[in-house]
Amino acid sequence: MSKNGVVLVCVTPQHSCRHLIECGQRFAQQQNAALHILSVLPQRQSFAPDWSVLESLNEYAGEFGAEMTVTFSDCPSDSVLKTVSETGVCTLLTGFPGKNSTHFVFDLHGKIPQIPLWMVDSDGTAYTIGHAAQSELQIITDGTFRIPLPTHPQ
Repeated sequence: MSKNGVVLVCVTPQHSCRHLIECGQRFAQQQNAALHILSVLPQRQSFAPDWSVLESLNEYAGEFGAEMTVTFSDCPSDSVLKTVSETGVCTLLTGFPGKNSTHFVFDLHGKIPQIPLWMVDSDGTAYTIGHAAQSELQIITDGTFRIPLPTHPQ
């Protein structure tokens, strides 16, 4: 079976990021694409990252046949852009920006507006900054879009 590009999922070293990997797998299946997981940590964490959480996420990604990469950079969007250019990313997934957001998601969207960018909430619902066919969209009151995805097979 040939693959149509790569679904790239950006995670942070938190066990709760498993839902991002699951959602990425659903996208990869729907698009007949490969799945790749990326975690970009600040340079200061290169001396003592939380390897136990990263290894747990890597093992979980492996259950879906995905490869996981961990990089260290103080400009995470540049690291993601490098991965995008090297791997043929067709879809990009992230979590929702937190309270102390670095505006990573919006920075990425500004740099690669041609690649569909999805944010996934804690219940696995994916929201996009555009790019979906109008017939698939449900418009949410705040102007984001929602495409219900099939549930992950058990």
